[in-house]
Amino acid sequence: MPALDTKSSQTLFVNIGEDLIHTILVAASLVLLIIAGRAYTKRHDSRYSFLLLAFVFLGLSQLVTLLETLALSSQVSMPFLDLHLSHLLDFLMLVSFTLALTRRVERRYDMVETFHL
Repeated sequence: MPALDTKSSQTLFVNIGEDLIHTILVAASLVLLIIAGRAYTKRHDSRYSFLLLAFVFLGLSQLVTLLETLALSSQVSMPFLDLHLSHLLDFLMLVSFTLALTRRVERRYDMVETFHL
């Protein structure tokens, strides 16, 4: 009876686990993107637009990471910036979240009817 190679079975398990978690992350970021998109269509505010943009970058980053684990053996990098694509997308996501949280709430007085006595 041949001996079971535990090293190859652990590697297979880790790869399946990574693929599964990255697939779940892509699906979760898609759900968050849809929620943010619906919120933006209800209130056209700059805070919501930056929030929507942040979730776009999150989804793209997770999609790139999923493709790297499924099809590629290495990370996708941009040689002119000497930076990995997923890291750039994560940075843009962070900037978008920061802008969404630090922007003032836009008040739309033109949509509110004033009451005159």
